[in-house]
Amino acid sequence: MRIEAVVDLVIFVVGILVAIAPWTFAPVCASPMRCWSTRDTETILGAVVAVLGLAAAYKAVGRT
Repeated sequence: MRIEAVVDLVIFVVGILVAIAPWTFAPVCASPMRCWSTRDTETILGAVVAVLGLAAAYKAVGRT
């Protein structure tokens, strides 16, 4: 694999970790009622990073 594809796959994994973190191992706040928007925003941003990383990896593999 090309180094760009490997880096893009690492970005994909980091995006997945950011998306699931507020729901599992790194809760945003102690009180769930106060921080829904923060948790949702972090989930959306993580999902966007993951999709962009996956798309870039797919494009990098296609350039071989």
